[in-house]
Amino acid sequence: MTKKTKFTITTAWILLTRSYDAYCTNQLTPDLSKESNPLVSILGMTWTPLLITLGLLTIYLIYAYYISVFKPKDLLPTEKGYSFSEFVAFTYLGRKDNWTAIFYKLPKDLNRFNHWMGHNLTQGLVFAGLVSTIMWLLINNSDYYQTIHSATLIYSILIIGCLAIIYNWNKTMFRKYLAATNENKNEPLTAHLQ
Repeated sequence: MTKKTKFTITTAWILLTRSYDAYCTNQLTPDLSKESNPLVSILGMTWTPLLITLGLLTIYLIYAYYISVFKPKDLLPTEKGYSFSEFVAFTYLGRKDNWTAIFYKLPKDLNRFNHWMGHNLTQGLVFAGLVSTIMWLLINNSDYYQTIHSATLIYSILIIGCLAIIYNWNKTMFRKYLAATNENKNEPLTAHLQ
C-alpha cells in the first residue's frame, strides 16, 4: 500500500467514525445530558464548543499524521546502550530519561512532538473510531449490550488499547534501534525493560 493510499484511508476512517460518533450522540442525547465525555461531563461544554474542540484536535492529529507519513523524522537515538525505558522517553522527548517522563514532560522540539503524535495518537484515534463504532452498533442493536454498557467499560478499553498501541510502536522502534546499532540482536526485548 502506498503512503498516499494509507494516509487517505486512515484519514477517511477517522473523519467517518468521528462524524458517526457525533451523529449517534446527538440521536441519543441531543442536550448532552447523558454524554460521558469529560469535556461535557466535567467541563460542561455544549455542542458548539465540543464540536469545535474535537474538530480542532482531529485536524491537528491529521496534520501530525501527514507530516509523520510524508515528511518523516528519525526519532531514534544514535548512541548505543539505551534501555527500553530510556528509549521510550527518547523517542518522545529527544533525550535520555525514564519512560514515565512521557506522562509529565514535553519535548522541546515541536517537530518531534508532531511526529510522535502522528505515529501514536493517530493510531489511537483509529482505534477509538473502531471502539465507538462498535459501541454505537451494539447500543442501537443489542438489548443485552445496553445492560452492560458504561463509560467505565468504554474508557477502560480506550485507555488499555491506546497504551498497547504506544507500547507496540515503541517495541517495533526499539528493535529497529537495536538492529541499527548492532547491539544485542539476539537478546529478547523483555531483557531491556526496567
